[in-house]
Amino acid sequence: MRFNAVAPGVVDTPLHKNNPPDFLKTLSPMGTISDPKDIAEAVVYLTEARNVTGEVLHVDGGAHVGRW
Repeated sequence: MRFNAVAPGVVDTPLHKNNPPDFLKTLSPMGTISDPKDIAEAVVYLTEARNVTGEVLHVDGGAHVGRW
């Protein structure tokens, strides 16, 4: 049994349409906002990497590291 997860940060979706992009970029140490393609690529990677299991793939520009 394999168990993997993708942990996205801020993703440029309609959910954030009323939030200023400059503010959203401050939530990541890399100063970026993910787009849905970034998340989809992470999911595809995890489904194709047959020996990867028990992993949480953070797609959040480093925000999971903590306060910077």
